[in-house]
Amino acid sequence: MCTLPPDFVTLYELFTEMLTEGVKVHIMIRNPELTFEEALPTFEHELLKSDASGHTVKNYLSDLLNFCAWVQKIMPAAKISEIEAFTLQRYRGHLDQTEKRAASTTNRRLQSLRRFFGWALKTHLVAADPTIDVKLKSLPRVLKPRALSKNDLHKVLTLSGKGLHGIRNYALIQLMLQAGLRIGEVESLQMSDVCLYDRSGQVRIRDGKGRKERFVPLNASIRKALQNYLDQRKKNLEIKTILENVSLFVTSAEKPLTKRALQKIISEIMEKANCEASAHTLRHTFATAHYNDHKKLVELSTLLGHNSLNTTARYTQASREDLALQLEQSSLNEFGD
Repeated sequence: MCTLPPDFVTLYELFTEMLTEGVKVHIMIRNPELTFEEALPTFEHELLKSDASGHTVKNYLSDLLNFCAWVQKIMPAAKISEIEAFTLQRYRGHLDQTEKRAASTTNRRLQSLRRFFGWALKTHLVAADPTIDVKLKSLPRVLKPRALSKNDLHKVLTLSGKGLHGIRNYALIQLMLQAGLRIGEVESLQMSDVCLYDRSGQVRIRDGKGRKERFVPLNASIRKALQNYLDQRKKNLEIKTILENVSLFVTSAEKPLTKRALQKIISEIMEKANCEASAHTLRHTFATAHYNDHKKLVELSTLLGHNSLNTTARYTQASREDLALQLEQSSLNEFGD
C-alpha cells in the first residue's frame, strides 16, 4: 500500500507507482486536516453504498450532527484526528447529565460514532479508533412489551371508525394490529404492495428494517377493512381504478400521509380511548397475541421482520398476572392451610 498526501498525487506519479508495484497497487489518500463536519457527506455516501435504509442513514446523520454541534463548542473546527477517547467520554457525560437521555438513546448515539470512526480508521482518516475505550451504558432488563387489553382494543377500533376519515383510520388500525407492521413500513406502502382476494391476501414490505423484503398474510378482518377503504377512495375519485404507484394511506386530497401524520392519527384515537399507547403498541399487541395463540417464535420473528430471535423472545416473557395465575393453579397449592 502506498499512502500519498493530496498535493503529491499526480497522474504521472500514479502511473509510475503502478508500473513499479504492479497493477494491483492500492493508493490511499489520507487527509489529517479534515474536520468532523467535512467528513460527514462522504460517510453518508458510504452508508448509502452499503445498502443501508434511508431511515438508518437519517438516524446516523442525526446522531453525528448532534455530536458535531457539541464538539464545536469545546473544540471549534476540530479535526477528526484531534478527537480522542477523552473527548468522547465527555460527550457521553454530556448526554447523561445535560440532555438526560434514556440509556438506549445514549447508546445509539455512541454506536453511531463507533460506526463513523470505524469507517474513518478503515479509510485512514484516523490512525486509531477513539471509540474503543468508550463504554456503552448498561440497559435495564428488557421487559415484555405492553399490549392492549381486549377492552382497550374494542374502544380503539370503535373510535377509529368514527368521523370523516373513519373508514381509512379503521383500515389503518386494523392493518397495524392484525399484521404487526411498523409505522415506517405503513408509510412506505404503495397500492401495488397490497393483494386482496376473497379468501386470502398479503402485503409486501419492500423497505423493512435492514432493507429486508418480506410478505405478510392478511386475514379476513384486514381484507374487509382495506377493501372498504379502497372502495371509498374509488368512489370519491369517481373513477374505476386507482394508479398503482400511489401511497396506500392518503389524505382527502390524495396526498401521501407521512409517518408523523400517521402517528398523530393513531395517538389521537388512543387519547380518545383513554389508552396510554402509541402506534408501536399495536405491533406489540399483534406479536403478543400471535405468540400466545401459536407459541411459534421463528414464525413470529419472520412476520415481524426481526433480524434476531433474541428480539422476538421479548414476547415469550410471562407477565406478573400470568405468573400469579399459574402459581394459584399449581397442584402444590392444595397443601396450604
